[in-house]
Amino acid sequence: MPRLVNRKELVRSVDVKILTDLVLHDVLDSSSDEEDEMLCETDGSSSEDDEEIKIAVVRYFATQSRYLSARVNSPKTKELAYLIFQSDELTFKRNARMTRQAFFAVVDKIGSHIVFRNKSHHEQAPVPDQLMVALSRFGFDGSASSLWTAGSRLGIGEGTVSLYTERVMYALLSLEKTVVTWPNTSERATIKARIEKNQGFPHCLGYVDGSLIGLQEAPSMCGEDYYTRKGSFAINAMIVCDDLKRIRHVFAGFPGCSHDHRVFMYSKLALNPFKYFSGHEYLLADSAYPVSDIIVPTFKKPLANSHENTAFNTAHSQARVIVEQTIGMLKGRFQSSKALRLRIKNKKDHEFAVYWIRTCCMLHNMLLDDEYDEEWTVEDDGDDGPIPNPNQQAVATERGSTKRERIKQYVLRWQ
Repeated sequence: MPRLVNRKELVRSVDVKILTDLVLHDVLDSSSDEEDEMLCETDGSSSEDDEEIKIAVVRYFATQSRYLSARVNSPKTKELAYLIFQSDELTFKRNARMTRQAFFAVVDKIGSHIVFRNKSHHEQAPVPDQLMVALSRFGFDGSASSLWTAGSRLGIGEGTVSLYTERVMYALLSLEKTVVTWPNTSERATIKARIEKNQGFPHCLGYVDGSLIGLQEAPSMCGEDYYTRKGSFAINAMIVCDDLKRIRHVFAGFPGCSHDHRVFMYSKLALNPFKYFSGHEYLLADSAYPVSDIIVPTFKKPLANSHENTAFNTAHSQARVIVEQTIGMLKGRFQSSKALRLRIKNKKDHEFAVYWIRTCCMLHNMLLDDEYDEEWTVEDDGDDGPIPNPNQQAVATERGSTKRERIKQYVLRWQ
């Protein structure tokens, strides 16, 4: 149902009143004789005219005024934010979702960005204040991340909260190519060596999994597409990470109804694999993903029932738990990614939600060396819905199956 502000409700009520009076007036006119009409003109015309004038005046001022009552100014940001910046370490960390040292390291990285400089002589709020406002939205879910809650907590208006959040996102995303990076040749060699030594999988670059980034309310644009099999609304995000829980690739934007297999098939990794993989390199994935040259998933039933394949699946799952932990840390530190409190009414709103997800992934990487509070961690249930019957890349699937068999034998010998 559409949401109406008080001003619109008043205008609508006045319009209903006017229409009702007109209808009643017509009905009474059609049933009255000349004598009644004369009496009405004599006794009530003056009061009726006064009533109509009052209604007209109310409607005029309602349409000309943005607000029906005087606006109450919130206290300035620096007055309330000061309390957070001067608080003890635990309180600061609860608000910023990171330690004080890490917070100001982020400030140093984005502080000189042009988005924080006005063309006018009026100075913006300090960058630390704006970052704290944005983090108060990234770090909490539900009503705690709403514009009103963030504004009331930090003493600013809802519009200012939105503006600060957008500025911080813009500044952070300008660094995305240096923060969320695919490993180069040297890094890939190091990652492969670590994974083989610790988990027994040769030539493995990392792990991939899909995660549903929830939405607090149904999008008004193609809402049914965002509806998941779990009865909620979400955006699908494909996350690739290495063995150190560093996010190496993010592909977000498909609506919640999309299966992980479909999302992967449209990703850059699948469309241009030679740019990201060389030799025998691959990623570990769950059975929702197609087996191919670059993806080695677990076996599905009935193949999973054999003794060898069961043992392989166990080793595979123990290795792949890292990506589940990574997504759990992402949603734990930045809990807005459990359920974004954003209204998706059009393409621009959808893109903003995707930028929000990517910003949180960036911050995850920037804070890998920062102390993480295990109490934040949430379990990610992903999407393990029924797998479609794809006919894409049939040749690659056959080669992938052969490759998986070789890897299986190597892993079983390694154990």
